[in-house]
Amino acid sequence: MSWFPTTLAPSDPSWSFSAVGLLAVIGGSTIEKYKQPITASFLGGFPRILPAPTTLVAPDRPARLPSIPDVTILGVYSGNKFTELNYFADVIHNIGSLAPYEFRVYNIEYTGDIEKRDSKLGGPGNQFVSVPVRLLCPLNFVTVISIAMTAGLLIWAGVIHDGVALVGLGTMALSTSTACLSSLWYPKLSHRAAGAGVPPGDIVMKTRGGAFVVVHCPEEITRELYGGMDTCHYAFNGRPHQLLLASSTILLMAAIIFLSNAGRTMQIAIGVAYIILNMLYWAIAVLTSEKQTWDMRRYNVELVKDKPSGQSNYTETLSYAIQETGEIDWVVNGGLAPSTKYWMGWLNEAKANCNNPNWDGVAAKDRWMDLAKNEQSKASKEGAVQRETSSSS
Repeated sequence: MSWFPTTLAPSDPSWSFSAVGLLAVIGGSTIEKYKQPITASFLGGFPRILPAPTTLVAPDRPARLPSIPDVTILGVYSGNKFTELNYFADVIHNIGSLAPYEFRVYNIEYTGDIEKRDSKLGGPGNQFVSVPVRLLCPLNFVTVISIAMTAGLLIWAGVIHDGVALVGLGTMALSTSTACLSSLWYPKLSHRAAGAGVPPGDIVMKTRGGAFVVVHCPEEITRELYGGMDTCHYAFNGRPHQLLLASSTILLMAAIIFLSNAGRTMQIAIGVAYIILNMLYWAIAVLTSEKQTWDMRRYNVELVKDKPSGQSNYTETLSYAIQETGEIDWVVNGGLAPSTKYWMGWLNEAKANCNNPNWDGVAAKDRWMDLAKNEQSKASKEGAVQRETSSSS
């Protein structure tokens, strides 16, 4: 068999188009989910075949990691207020898994010699915080399989003298490599450089469904995970980024043409390889979480309390959060309770009973609401009497 076809005529061997090119671009949704970890991994620049490589050649790159909307974050002592949850904070809490009116309490502290580790990421006076991809994670495991499969297919194409498949695999692998390099990045978290004393960084999070999460942590951790903005620091910018992106696009177009005209044996082998890789990436997208991908060992996270929603309501869950924090200013600051004198009375009572485990917040709220109802009814009656008196006179 010759290395390359020599004619466009339908006689064998001839140029043709098949489904291999389609298999190479299917699977965009699963790759999109892990696009940022793929390009942040140290294995990202290795040449290999990857399902839907077009996902990686987008000209626009995000300036920050995706945040979780509809989450109110309130500083217990600082008075800060935020309306979205940062990406790495959600990696820890998985806020979307909370049921309505669920209540959790976390203690988060640093682990190990953080100052020494931070200095490795930046020079003196230019330190910053980064969260790397785990060395041993499902994503890197699938990447190693992809590299091995690519090497095996290249060797096989050489053994059977299929030059078209050899060139197609080589260009596709290089296209993936340059695409990953064009978006090579690492996360950059906000870092509190000042050494002045500050109050504790405890925060309370409230979801749209009425779940509450109390986090006890230093102000430095609050700045890194909740208050600051986790940005994307790219290795290549400007002209180098554009050249890598253009090279990847050209190589990808050439690869699809070559792979579509490879020999029958290699087309079957390449097609099976893409099917296997699509299944593997789909599996890690469905069966694993971001916590298994990112190395969050910088933080020692302890789940102290976890009260399922059960028969709870908003008032009961709010009372749990007040008892845990011992403060009510964050409730007022966040507008988490109506601004009436009766609710203010309930809040003050809740604060006064922070150390009373037998205090029933719901019963206390009903008592205050009955008082409001009775006073309103009394005021209505007095108003009616005054109107009757005025009309008779």
